Amino acid sequence: MTGIDSDSRIIIAEGITKYFTDLVQNKKIPLSLNRQKILTRLEEIKSKLMSLKWSYKPLEQILHSKELRDVEIFAKDIFDSFPEKWEETMNTRGIDGKNSAAILIFIRSFFYNLRERLTKGFSDDFADAIDILCGEILTIENIDAKNWKCLVTDGVARYHVATNIAGLKKGDILPIGKLPSQIIHNIHSEGMFLGAPDANKYTSDDIGKRPELTDKELGQARGILERFFISKK
Repeated sequence: MTGIDSDSRIIIAEGITKYFTDLVQNKKIPLSLNRQKILTRLEEIKSKLMSLKWSYKPLEQILHSKELRDVEIFAKDIFDSFPEKWEETMNTRGIDGKNSAAILIFIRSFFYNLRERLTKGFSDDFADAIDILCGEILTIENIDAKNWKCLVTDGVARYHVATNIAGLKKGDILPIGKLPSQIIHNIHSEGMFLGAPDANKYTSDDIGKRPELTDKELGQARGILERFFISKK
């Protein structure tokens, strides 16, 4: 039976903490930061996650634990220490700045929503660590003959997705996995479309909702998340 020690959300959180630490230590975040404070908080998050992982506590105790609350407090303290309007600042610094900003937003969202992710029960499936929902294509542009750049909305936020799926058009509604931003074909891509497009499968009522997907449809997104963060542990 899966427990907290093998839960995918905790394992990814550990990988994110290591990845974030590397960014700060190697000065890969182009902002004026109190780096020592952030590194101290990340070390504290690492310690709290380790305590949670090896506590073997049942879910209800995990959700009410001081360790989980401390992770939330430390993560918020980190991002509260960032300069005002840091997202806007980084988005003015070319494709690398936009990509870095998107990665930091992904990290912030993961920590801020860790408790909610865990309320769904322990899971060793890395697909359960991914925000997967239906989104609508707002714009689509050719990158080259085989690749396209899409601006997508989930009803709350907008983000960019690079894809090689042919035949997509404005207004299409598709399942999307939100992933750490990567530079693909000289754009920052914040996720990927999951499964083959089907114009009749999803409607506007599905936007923002998590669809039921097959293991095959989840496979590639699951693999990207594992490679991006687990290899950093």
